[in-house]
Amino acid sequence: MFGIHIAIGRALGPGLLLALSLSLGAREPLSVAWSHWPPLSQIDANGELGGLDVTLTRQILGKAGLEPRFRNLPWARTLHLIERRQLDVAMGALDTPERRRFARFSIPYRRAHFVLLGHQPAPEAADPWQGITSLADLCRQSGLRLGKLRGTRPLPLGDPCPTLGAAREYNSDDRLIALLLARRLDGVIMEWQYAHHRLTQLGANDFIRCQLLLHRQPVSLMFAREAVSEETFARIDAAIAALPPPDPAFAPPRCHLDATRLPAPSTP
Repeated sequence: MFGIHIAIGRALGPGLLLALSLSLGAREPLSVAWSHWPPLSQIDANGELGGLDVTLTRQILGKAGLEPRFRNLPWARTLHLIERRQLDVAMGALDTPERRRFARFSIPYRRAHFVLLGHQPAPEAADPWQGITSLADLCRQSGLRLGKLRGTRPLPLGDPCPTLGAAREYNSDDRLIALLLARRLDGVIMEWQYAHHRLTQLGANDFIRCQLLLHRQPVSLMFAREAVSEETFARIDAAIAALPPPDPAFAPPRCHLDATRLPAPSTP
């Protein structure tokens, strides 16, 4: 019997063998990067990998006849490996012209919400946010101590809004939250889902409020060049288009100001 299998393999060739295996229920494996980013990707209490991005990626790739094989990698390493075609897929990626030089992007499968978080007013303490009732008011402030993750920009407002563009950079979101809670920063620019998760863990939601919803950023699955065929790529986009509406638990927060509904501040 083993000899028969070898003979069949030589006769069919690798391409037809792959098609035959898929028709029999086998799925083409793809390496997918993940990192600890609750509630989007994390190891749960049972030791299983889960989270919104992981769940959606499994669903999308599964419908396209693919099997994700997850690898725990930091983001910088993920980009490096995709550029060199040593990794197939990254989740939650922003589609940029620079990345299109070495990668392909699915249609967006969810939106990330970036916010500016500040303190709830403390009794008998000066409120640095008092009197800021518009985006123009915020962008005229020069005394606010703001922080953001190193290497990111508070798009789409960083350039025309000097206050946001001057935010000091830090190496981790946890460091930003710690400085905000210690009142060493007046505000931090962060992705909302992780910020909300971490503040809930710390029991600190009542001490922080969302001052500004900066933008709703569409994110996609990012693929190394030639990781999948054109036909498979079309199935991936079709699977994304058929996804149900987002879970209300992942809706954007209610913020004091919503920059996505306000005109950008004018430049001098």
